[in-house]
Amino acid sequence: MRLGVCTGPENSGRASRAGFDYIECALNAIAALEDTDFDELLQKAPFLPAPILKCNCFLPSWLKVTGPEADELRQREYLELALSRAAALGVETVVFGSGAARFCPEGWPMDQAWRQLYGFILLAGEYGQKHGVKIVLEPLRTQECNLLNLVAEACVISALADHPYVGVLGDSFHMACGGEGPDALGRAGQKLWHMHISRHFQDLSGRGYPYPGDGEEYQALMDVLKAMDYQGDISLEAGTEDFDRDAPLAVERIRPYL
Repeated sequence: MRLGVCTGPENSGRASRAGFDYIECALNAIAALEDTDFDELLQKAPFLPAPILKCNCFLPSWLKVTGPEADELRQREYLELALSRAAALGVETVVFGSGAARFCPEGWPMDQAWRQLYGFILLAGEYGQKHGVKIVLEPLRTQECNLLNLVAEACVISALADHPYVGVLGDSFHMACGGEGPDALGRAGQKLWHMHISRHFQDLSGRGYPYPGDGEEYQALMDVLKAMDYQGDISLEAGTEDFDRDAPLAVERIRPYL
């Protein structure tokens, strides 16, 4: 298992010095770059100390997947642009969280929203396969989205899609918020392709970087991953006000489990 961190390309050197193997960048930000700015990033990508191997923040908030504003043509245009750029940068996996884009709006039938979400997942898989980039479904806590909140739900929709480029992500924070234990990862089986990890605030109001002696229990999670012969990677996803201080401590805390 490789250990990465969710951060921007400008922090690649700092991430590498802290001990991370790769970085996970926001795809919606990469897609929003002007062509000249993207070309500059593309030229730098092979020389980044910590390569861009994953992307999160799949969709911008304006690109609706559910509700009356969902537009397949706009979705296709975005998927082509974003995933072609991801592939050019060497990205292996894109995380589909994007709660604002997939949130079922008030007054919209929930069953129709689920059908729209399913249709978009198939569409994303189509473009992922075209460009050789895997898509993983990220369950989000209910405070961030009212659709697809549990690893168990992601497993169901992934199984129904039955697409070679659509898998499942487990996020330790969202799992804790949803009351799912590490055993939920084991039930995902070979469709579990990626993980997010963090230190949870005691009241589950947020998350931060792990650090030695933080009191968080990571062993049970890692035991499940090892028992199921997990083949994916783990990215740290959390906020920090001092990356250079907190990043090495997070690596010190998590690396021994790997």
